[in-house]
Amino acid sequence: MAEPTTRHLTILLTDIKGFTDKTSSKSRAEISTMLDEHRAVVLPLLEARGGHLVKTIGDAFLMTFESPTNAVLAGVAVQEALAKLNEGRSADDRLEIRIAINSGEVNLMENDVFGEAVNITARIEGIAEAGQVYFTEAVYLAMNKSEVPSSEIGLMQLKGIPEKIRVYKVRREEPVGASAEAVKSRFFGLIPPKAAAPAFQPGGAKAALANAGVPSTWKRFAALLLDGLFCVLLLAAITGGGRAVHVRKKLGPAKVGVSVKGVDIKTDEAKVLFDKDGLQVSVDEDEGGGSKRGGRDWGFALVWFVYQIVFLKKLGTTPGKRLLKLKVVSMDGGALDNKQRLTRAAVSLLSGYAAGLGYLWAFFEPQRRGWHDLMADSRVVDAA
Repeated sequence: MAEPTTRHLTILLTDIKGFTDKTSSKSRAEISTMLDEHRAVVLPLLEARGGHLVKTIGDAFLMTFESPTNAVLAGVAVQEALAKLNEGRSADDRLEIRIAINSGEVNLMENDVFGEAVNITARIEGIAEAGQVYFTEAVYLAMNKSEVPSSEIGLMQLKGIPEKIRVYKVRREEPVGASAEAVKSRFFGLIPPKAAAPAFQPGGAKAALANAGVPSTWKRFAALLLDGLFCVLLLAAITGGGRAVHVRKKLGPAKVGVSVKGVDIKTDEAKVLFDKDGLQVSVDEDEGGGSKRGGRDWGFALVWFVYQIVFLKKLGTTPGKRLLKLKVVSMDGGALDNKQRLTRAAVSLLSGYAAGLGYLWAFFEPQRRGWHDLMADSRVVDAA
């Protein structure tokens, strides 16, 4: 067996979004046609920028490039071509791919490529979103930044990779390949905005956010409200949800509480309850006149915690998020493990009880993550 050759290369990996779901509803002839179209559109554009096809893995292409800049520009060319191809197509017929790029030292042997750089590329591809080009800090530092406007996503803990990896994506607000002078001239108003508009910007800024797979904060907020409502209904079902009847009768300076099962009668100075043992009277010297709510608060917290744990394990999301087509994943794109589910459920309570600050944090975080997602190393994404 020949000895492997070690080289420093840029690795590019593509993958069709929802390929398994698409193939489950298509005939063999339709699957073959889709793969032929995928190859005819994608491969020539990658090779035109100097890409070398190492191998095809089902619906994926593993490519190597000498130039990190050319690898990113090739990825962008593919996404722009597919955006035009998908215009007017139904969701089932759209051809959408994820692209991940990394640079590093690899081993070449028997027409294949191995090494940590390849493994990292595969993990980045797992978190990349359809229509986007994701790449690592190694690519960012080596590429020509004036040709490829980019934005940082953040440090990611990828499965099987000991250290966190800083990840970037191509920023679509500026034309890819534009010179530094052209970019500056747009910002300083030297040329009209339309002259610098990117070729690939369907739907403007809102669509760009959706294409990145990061759901809007308002969509997540609506899912949060639904989950809160479901937990309130569960708590009411568990506790029996007794009725409250209010009367106006003064019973003296002390408050008297009389208890009956299922009926809660409150006065200005008294709380009246009945149970199966008959009439019970208690005296409460608290001048506030209100009923204690601590038990209810703790009950809701417990229901919320169990609700999160159970549904994140069974469904990978909560009922409220599922209704709005959202799911919760680890930062490496996989399912949450037990520790992440426990952390996320516990810290979500802190996010809410801290005057909602933990949830409001998502408005300012690039990946729209609140305290609970940051602590659990998770994120909410649009379900495929």
